[in-house]
Amino acid sequence: MSGEDLLGRFIGQLDTLIPFLAISRAAVFRLLQSQGHVWFDQDQQGAFPRTYQVYQKQVCHSAFLLGFSYFEAFLGDLVRQIYVRNPKMLPREKQLRFDEILAAETYEGTLNTMVEKELLAIFYKSMENISEYFSSKLRLQWPTSEKTSVVLASHLRNCIVHNNGRADRRLASLTDYKEGVEIVLGEADVHKYGISARTLARDLYSQAARRYLGAKRRSPRRKSV
Repeated sequence: MSGEDLLGRFIGQLDTLIPFLAISRAAVFRLLQSQGHVWFDQDQQGAFPRTYQVYQKQVCHSAFLLGFSYFEAFLGDLVRQIYVRNPKMLPREKQLRFDEILAAETYEGTLNTMVEKELLAIFYKSMENISEYFSSKLRLQWPTSEKTSVVLASHLRNCIVHNNGRADRRLASLTDYKEGVEIVLGEADVHKYGISARTLARDLYSQAARRYLGAKRRSPRRKSV
């Protein structure tokens, strides 16, 4: 997949979330309530959210988490393409075990193994550390406003997934959320973070294309999410 295809794939993935996010609206909830006996079996009807607030939260949080996963995948694939095209940029101190070299069999396989080890080391870290890696190692700068938004989104994601959907101390220090308060994202919140992710992805790809990938920048049309 070329760099341009990589960017287009990511933008396309976010585009698919726009109609999905729209089903969080109250009119859709009322329709599902009234027609649930047609579309859902008895167990599914029993599990359907009892209130619109619960339903809206489930849809918006699902769209947010999926969009964030798409963004992380874009970052990882961009780094992968940079290193595959420019293998001399890989850290010199990285080592492969003998069994890893044997399993790789070819130069391309060995290179891919080295790249995957580097990616694992990068993306195990926080979004702040990932941003610093892009800036210092790859010389791909994250604009301040988009960086702030994406870093905040990463903390929201971690709290939703790992802290039972409630703000932790770190998130409370960055936002108006109080520690322990339930996180509730609405449709507009998800669109806001989506726009930041789109802008940052375009910017990073543009920098990478000029510096490493030898591709012209093609900017897919702007949407929400």
